[in-house]
Amino acid sequence: MVWSLASALVPRLAREALPTLQARLEPMGIKLGDVAFSRLRISPWLNGLVLDDLQARLDLKPQDRTELRSQLDIARLEVRLTHLLSLRGAVHATGLEVRLDPSDRPPRLPFDRFSNARLVIGDLPVRDPRQAANAIREKLQALFSENYAIGEVEFSGEVILDIEGVTQVAKLYTEREGETFKLRFREDDIRAIAQAKGMDLVPEQIEIVSLYPLRAPVILALTDQARALAIQHAPDDVWLQDALRHVIWSFLLTRTFGPVFATTVTDAQELRPGNTPDERTMDFHNNAIGRRFVSENVPLADLPRRVRSDPDVIRHPEEVEHFGEDRLLR
Repeated sequence: MVWSLASALVPRLAREALPTLQARLEPMGIKLGDVAFSRLRISPWLNGLVLDDLQARLDLKPQDRTELRSQLDIARLEVRLTHLLSLRGAVHATGLEVRLDPSDRPPRLPFDRFSNARLVIGDLPVRDPRQAANAIREKLQALFSENYAIGEVEFSGEVILDIEGVTQVAKLYTEREGETFKLRFREDDIRAIAQAKGMDLVPEQIEIVSLYPLRAPVILALTDQARALAIQHAPDDVWLQDALRHVIWSFLLTRTFGPVFATTVTDAQELRPGNTPDERTMDFHNNAIGRRFVSENVPLADLPRRVRSDPDVIRHPEEVEHFGEDRLLR
């Protein structure tokens, strides 16, 4: 009888409380409009709510003039009480789709659409909707801006990678490391887009790109840019082209992400089997030259000339033997 009465009253009460909830969310940077759902019911154990077919217009920057241009759709949204004494609970969203307008997309987020997604956020203070909403916002912001969220934040879904005109649907999901959750890509998806672009990435590089999903589109785009510039400036000289590619690629990665991360990515390339010791030494050295050119503020446009003329650049593996150990960089 209690469940039947609650089930009958909850939809009306939820609609009456919606304006208050919207007003409380806006100061936190979340504005909702045109909210609709097909059904709202309470669980038989009276410990949760379930909304079906939730739809809403979304604005993540209410202070600007561009309002409610993003879209949120959730096939099923469940709010469960998981700890009765502390009144803490969890939110489960399935069939989640988010389409972000450019005005709402965070600067570090390279995707504007998530589809076929599932999201679980736990340990929320459900007795206070405002605190719960703020905790959800903070955890999502940490996960999708820094790729490092503490506490239960599970996500899986599909995004579209667009690398210079080649698009690929990629599966994005969280992995747990102790009490933290991090995003990553499925390696097969990264391998597919690399092959479509003609990038000969080694497994170690594919793993690195997969582990840095917020940087992945940029890494792949810079890889493609370095290859294209090397072909453009040395179309008929294989080894000069190789030197150009490594110097420019390392330069671009360093300028974008810093020397430590650039070294991690480029060193993985040199694990490729088949290279002779001199070829590997040449590549390591030219990668280091690319990082040095960034520290010297050399313009990107000047790199082809510098690679051709700078005595510190190795332009052929046969030069390694006579280069001198004291001049070799790593």
